[in-house]
Amino acid sequence: MKKCRAKKIIVGVSVLLFGINSSLILNAQDIHFSQFYFSPLSINPANTGNFSGIYRLSTNYKNQWKSISTPYKTAFASVDFSLAKKKLGLGLSFFNDKSGKSMMTQTLANLSVSYNLKVNDNNNFIAGLQYGFGQNSINTADLKWDSQYNGISYDQGLSSGESLLSQSYSYMDASAGLLWNYSAKLTGFKTSTGVAVFHVNQPKKSFYGTDKLYAKIVVHNSSQFKLKDKPIFIQPQLLFMKQGPYTEIDLGGLVRYVIELSGGAFRENNRIDIGSKRDDKTESKNSIALFAGTQLRYKDAFVTIFGFELRKTLLVSFCYDINVSKLRTASNSKGSMELALTYKGSL
Repeated sequence: MKKCRAKKIIVGVSVLLFGINSSLILNAQDIHFSQFYFSPLSINPANTGNFSGIYRLSTNYKNQWKSISTPYKTAFASVDFSLAKKKLGLGLSFFNDKSGKSMMTQTLANLSVSYNLKVNDNNNFIAGLQYGFGQNSINTADLKWDSQYNGISYDQGLSSGESLLSQSYSYMDASAGLLWNYSAKLTGFKTSTGVAVFHVNQPKKSFYGTDKLYAKIVVHNSSQFKLKDKPIFIQPQLLFMKQGPYTEIDLGGLVRYVIELSGGAFRENNRIDIGSKRDDKTESKNSIALFAGTQLRYKDAFVTIFGFELRKTLLVSFCYDINVSKLRTASNSKGSMELALTYKGSL
C-alpha cells in the first residue's frame, strides 16, 4: 500500500516539475503556435504589412496540457499597417505566456517595420526588422521538488535545495527577416517563402543570470493551388525552426471552399477575376470561405484545424493538438486548444 502511494507521489511530483524544468533548463526555446500562418508577425518581421487592405488585427490564444497539471496559457496579439502604396509596413505585436505551476510568465512587446520591393506583376520581395522589450518572472512558492520526498510522503518542510539569483529579469531583443511572394494571375497559384532570424543580439535570458538566448532561424512557406473550374483551394503550409539544439518541423495544409454571396443568397464562386487591380485575383471579397485541414508537428503533435473567413475581412479558426510525443503517457494524448482571429480593413 505504501509503495503504491509512494509511486503516485513520485509520478505527481514529476509531472509538476515538468513545467518548471522546461522553463528553467530549456529556457532557450521560444513559444510557438500551431496556426503559425495566422500569426504572421510571430514567424517573420517581413510579414509586416504583407496583406490585402490597410490594417490588420490578429490574435491567437493557446491553452495546453490541462490534463497534466496547471495549464500553459499563451496569448499573442498584433496590429500592422500597409502604408505608402504598400511599400512600407509598420506593426506592433505583444505576447504573454504563463507556464505551469510556477506561473513562469514571459512578456514581450515588439515594434516591426518592413519595406516592399515590387519586381514585376508576379513577384515582390519584403525585408523586415523587429525590435522589442521582454520581461520574465517566476513564482517558486507553490513548487514541489523530488528532494522534498522523505521516502514515505511529500514533506514541505524539507529544503528544496534550489535557489535563483532573481525571480524576474528584462531584456532587449532584435530580429530580422526576408520574404518572397509570387502570384500567377491566370491560374490563381500563389506562394510565399520567408526566412527570419530572431534574437540576433542573443540577449541574456535566464534566472541564473548567465545563459544567453539562442538565436532562432525560421524558414516557412505558404502556397495556394486552385482546382480547375471549382471553388476549392489547396493551401499547403511548411514551417522549420532551429533554435540551439532544438528543432521544430510543421507540415500540413488546409482545404478551402469558397461560396460567393450575391443579393443575400449563396452561390458557388467558380470564377477567377483576370486583369483586376485588387490584390487577390482568385477570390471575390463578397464571399465566405470554409476551411479545414491537418498538420503534423514532427515527433510532437497531430493537429486538426477548421474555421471560416467572411468577405476576406474576418477570419476565425480553431485547432486542437493531439499529443504524440513521449509526454502522451502523462497527457493521455491530449494536447492543446488554440483559437485564432484576424480582421483586415481599410481606413
